[in-house]
Amino acid sequence: MKKKVAAIVVTFNRKELLVRCLQALKKQTRQVDKIIVVDNCSSDGTPDLLKKAGYLSDSGIDYVRLPTNTGGAGGFYAGMKRAYEAGYDWLWMMDDDGFTASDCLEKLLEVSDKFNVIGSTVLSTDDPTKLALKLRVLDQQGNFAIRQYIQTYDQLLAAAIDGVYQGFANFFNGVLIHRDVVEKVGYIQKELFIWGDEYEYFIRIKSAQYTIVTKQDAFYYHPESLFKFTEIKHYHYFRNLFYIYRKYADSMYSGNAKYFYPVYTLIACLRSLPSSSPQYIMKMLVAIIMASQKRLQPFEKSQ
Repeated sequence: MKKKVAAIVVTFNRKELLVRCLQALKKQTRQVDKIIVVDNCSSDGTPDLLKKAGYLSDSGIDYVRLPTNTGGAGGFYAGMKRAYEAGYDWLWMMDDDGFTASDCLEKLLEVSDKFNVIGSTVLSTDDPTKLALKLRVLDQQGNFAIRQYIQTYDQLLAAAIDGVYQGFANFFNGVLIHRDVVEKVGYIQKELFIWGDEYEYFIRIKSAQYTIVTKQDAFYYHPESLFKFTEIKHYHYFRNLFYIYRKYADSMYSGNAKYFYPVYTLIACLRSLPSSSPQYIMKMLVAIIMASQKRLQPFEKSQ
């Protein structure tokens, strides 16, 4: 029986990159059964460009425009829920700023009888010998090894066994997730908003004892990540890190590293503050305290 695959693309104010992503999805050697585009209330003319390009009249594409910007987390929540309730077997999840190789889905499905979560190899658009997003190295307990990463494609090839790297994948950059996983662990936690929603979902799935892999020859191209903090990004990044640690510490680090992690993260937070205003610093510290109590304090813009 054919496996029904829905690609879920979340977009916000990057209409040209979105079109590039959709063009790549339409050229897959193994056709995608449905493409679900979730637009987080873009203000850059995204619907007009999609209409002009013929995507809004394409029966293979569902365009969902949300009334407000719910962040990446809210967008993926909406897309996952739509695909799951429509009965698709596999959910293929990605942001709008990357694009797939033409045989990416075909390569991912080659191991779909063995694994429930299959990540693409995320290569740099500027230098395909490098990974745009690093892969974590795991220790003997299956938790994160301290400050150890796979950063190049050659390193990935050396670490992979039978074509896959086991234990880690970069979520929402061409990751393929079976509906059974969603049934067991649920949807994305939309309250995380941005920066950390994919990390939380990865660790939640890992904690549920699913084997997560990266397929070495399923390529997804993405610009290399450049951290440039604004207040809203800094706030969500560190709030979410503390929240995730509080929920999943035992699935993240082993031994003493588990106890040093929050200290290291707090120092990193204070060293990277995008604003020296007392109001922002207090807001950030309150968010960290609440996150350590498994509560998420929403970001409020300074007056």
